[in-house]
Amino acid sequence: MLGHGLINLKIDPEVSQLDTSHPVQVAGISVPPLIVRRASTTVELRDGQSFVIGGLLQSVGQNQMQQLPWLGDIPVLGALFRSASYQKNETDLAIIVTPRLVRPAAPGDAIKTPLDTTLPVNDADLFLLGKTETTRGFARKMAKGENRPYSGHMLDLPKGAPDAID
Repeated sequence: MLGHGLINLKIDPEVSQLDTSHPVQVAGISVPPLIVRRASTTVELRDGQSFVIGGLLQSVGQNQMQQLPWLGDIPVLGALFRSASYQKNETDLAIIVTPRLVRPAAPGDAIKTPLDTTLPVNDADLFLLGKTETTRGFARKMAKGENRPYSGHMLDLPKGAPDAID
């Protein structure tokens, strides 16, 4: 942190991905190389101000031509026996930076984590609802016996039936 509340940041984002079109042979094993895009900048901001970095562009074009053998090579009429397709994928990565000044907690202060608001789910939530975590409020509501949004049916068996539970 500099004087007058300024925060000096050196930002070096990097994006990498596998390049499956140009594999490299290493000890007899085909290994895809990495395509790496980098940017670097230094900026001074105040607490809570935002800054956007853009320009990590990627453009991939792919041409594909299919034709019937020999017939597709005939001038003028060959176009009837050919098909061509072109696909272009473009991505632009934008990074938004918002610095925040953090002050140390006083002794005895309760420190919260992002996990304080969630709980692991039970089997019914996982398999019937597809949830991997639930909020504490939803768990309290379910503990009070309010209706759960399950799918399926409840079977009411008459008392005295062989499969009935008394």
